[in-house]
Amino acid sequence: MAAIDTNVLVRLVTRDDPGQFEKAQAFVKRHHPVLVTHLSLLELVWVLMSRYGLTKEKVCQVAQALLEMAELEVQEPALLEAALRTWEGCRADFADCFILETVKASGGVPLGTFDATLSRLEGCRRL
Repeated sequence: MAAIDTNVLVRLVTRDDPGQFEKAQAFVKRHHPVLVTHLSLLELVWVLMSRYGLTKEKVCQVAQALLEMAELEVQEPALLEAALRTWEGCRADFADCFILETVKASGGVPLGTFDATLSRLEGCRRL
């Protein structure tokens, strides 16, 4: 199975470079479904918020749309959905929410942390 990295995801989502968007779209159509890894999703969220100024709400909509695209196979989609739900209801960073949901899915709670914001979430313990 082919996969795409964060740069390709950014082009597919933002369409800010028409040439790269066309190449990204052609690659996905040729190799679908293509794998989207956890790390690419984490980077995508960071890029969309820091570089493009998208709000948390808009980033959640983008992530949900990616989950619904038949051409993409998101690595462990239920984990992404759980992380998005957690992130929507708190002030922690998305990456921290993703880590927490990964830990919960593996049965490894509590998650020890020095992060005051993260430690407020169920399943975390502030050290």
